Parts: sequence; C-alpha cells; structure tokens
Amino acid sequence: MIDIQLIGLLNATLQAATLLFIAALGELITEKSGILNLGVEGMISIGAVAGFMTAINTENIFLAILVGVLSSSIFASIHALVTVILKQDQTVSGLILTILGLALSSLLGKNYVGRKLVTKLESVTSISEPTNIVEVLISQNIIFYIAVLLMISTSLILKKTMFGRRLEAVGEDSKSSDSMGLKVAKTQFIATCVGGAFAGLSGVYLTLSYVPYWTDNMTSGRGWIALALVIFGGWKPYRTALGAVLFGFLEALVPRLQTYGFELSPYIVKITPYVITILVLVVLTIYKGGKTGAPKNIGVPFFRENR
Repeated sequence: MIDIQLIGLLNATLQAATLLFIAALGELITEKSGILNLGVEGMISIGAVAGFMTAINTENIFLAILVGVLSSSIFASIHALVTVILKQDQTVSGLILTILGLALSSLLGKNYVGRKLVTKLESVTSISEPTNIVEVLISQNIIFYIAVLLMISTSLILKKTMFGRRLEAVGEDSKSSDSMGLKVAKTQFIATCVGGAFAGLSGVYLTLSYVPYWTDNMTSGRGWIALALVIFGGWKPYRTALGAVLFGFLEALVPRLQTYGFELSPYIVKITPYVITILVLVVLTIYKGGKTGAPKNIGVPFFRENR
C-alpha cells in the first residue's frame, strides 16, 4: 500500500512538474534575449481556454494543441510589439497582458464552465494505473515527452547553435550585438513569441490533461511560479527542470498529506516556491558575488545608436 501511494505521488509530481516546466522554459528563452515577460500567467490561460474550446467543438486533440499554442504565441506577439518595436516598459506590458489574458479567457470560456472533455490527452501506453517507477515514466501523455525533448533541444540550441549564441549575446549586450551586425529586434521578437508558444502548450496541458475541464482562474498563479522557476534554475534548462520537479512535488504532496490527517494551508504551499527562490538568490549572492546567471540586459529596452 505504501509503495502504491509513493508511485501515485511520483506520477502526480511529474504531471504537475510538466505543466510548470514548459511555461518556465518558454520564459527562460524569452529572458535569454533580454526581454522580461510578466504576462506568462495570462498566456497560459489563453492557451488553456483556446485548446479546451477547440477540443470541445472538434473532439480533435491535436488540433486543440495546435490552436492553444498558436493562440498564446499570437498573444505574446503583443508583448513583443509593445516592448521590442515600440520600446515600452516591459514590466507594465507584461502585467497588463496577464490581466488581459485572464479576463479574456474568462469571457471566452464562460459558456464552457463545468463542461468536461469527451476526448482528452491519454497515456501513450495502455497502463492506466502504474505500479512501479518504470511504468510511471512510460505511461505519461505525449506532452510530457515533448517537454523532455524541449528541455534537451533547448539546452543544445543555447550551447551549440548559432541562434543560441546570438540569443545569449543579445541578452547580455544588445548594443555590442547590434554593432556586430546581429538583428537584435528580430531575435527578441522571435524569442518572445516562442516563449508565448511554450506558455500555450502549458495551458493546453492544463485543460486537456491535468484538469480536463474549464473554470475561471484555473491557472492559479502557475505563471508566476514559472517565473520563479527561471530564477531558481539560474536560467539553465536542466536546473529549471529540477526546480519544476521540486515545485511539482510540493503541489502533489499537499492533498496526500490531508488524507493522513495532516492539515496544511494551501497558502503555505503557494508561497513556498517563492520563498525557496529567494533563498536561492541569497545563496548565489553570498557565494557567487551576486552572479545569479540572469542576462545583463534583461528588462532594458534596446535603442539603436545613430551612426
């Protein structure tokens, strides 16, 4: 019985971690270019409602995934337009998009509240109740494996490809990058839209698998946790993935503790990721002289000098 409980906890941890990690990885890519996107929460919500509506109306899961991803990417392009092209404040733009995204998703989803999916994302295998670690790992749905591939490919792209080097160069010093002939605005615009697409994929996972129905504000602050994850992971994909597993474990643990009579406030669980992130920043400040791994130009608009 204890083993089954632990296997259930592991399964729930991976599911919660997948949702958080995909959104965090998208934000990592955006921030690597020097753009801060505080609109992740709203973008997850847009992807969630767009994917859910498409799944309800078409019963086509793969079309729902595509629509959710594209919807959030288009929504993220608003942030790219405002901050990259118009050079406006990135913090203000991101906060407005979070508010707008949550409000718009509530409006679009009001006729879908309480409706359940006829077809949802299922395990890639026929294993419905895993009994060991191997079965847990091979019984996830396709988005889990996409997340693993995205983690590996993003790490390789950042380290081994010209685009990855260009992305990091722009985020570290946009003026020097521009003087070297790199297209700063184009790189930042693409990175922001890619980050939005990742947030959309996270949202699709939320409503097509993790919680397969629609209700208002169902993102429950996960976009903000994704932002904290990027900091926790030091802007590195693998460390961000480990952080997602840790935060996912906390989310999965609470309801199971309650079944054993341990009463733990959900508010404590919600603030724990932020407390852990702050502690990590303190440790990095002490032992690495304040070098957290953040791109130097993050949040700073790029103005091209006249030549």
